[in-house]
Amino acid sequence: MTKLDLENYVPGLLLWLSNKIASSATQVYRSRFGIGVTDWRVLAYFEVYPWTTASSACELMGLDKAAVSRSIAFLVEGGWLNARPSGLRKVEYATTPRGKAFHGKVLQVAIAREQALLSGISKADQKQLIRLLHLMLQNLEKVSAAGRED
Repeated sequence: MTKLDLENYVPGLLLWLSNKIASSATQVYRSRFGIGVTDWRVLAYFEVYPWTTASSACELMGLDKAAVSRSIAFLVEGGWLNARPSGLRKVEYATTPRGKAFHGKVLQVAIAREQALLSGISKADQKQLIRLLHLMLQNLEKVSAAGRED
């Protein structure tokens, strides 16, 4: 019987990296800013994509709808997000001026953490890594289909 080579299994490595980065981010963001990593991701999403929906955020980031909903409620209550109705049961969100300023503060830490993660990796290798990550994102539909019963 073949065993999984965990040192070279890409999905496992990506998961470990993601989980450890998220856990560390939550610790830093909670202690410095009073928010969790999901709150930060949601705030950043609506700063980049203003006046879009929670559903759009979930789809792009692959986050759980309940977690995004909780973060949105927290961010609206904190005065960092504005909400506006758009249609019958659709609501769109964008950062408020307070949210934009808050985003700027957290962004400085997020960029510093990214730079620390990429330290020792050449600019050319960083570009290659980003290109490969985008290719993997494009392959997600194939991943979902792999292993399904015909």
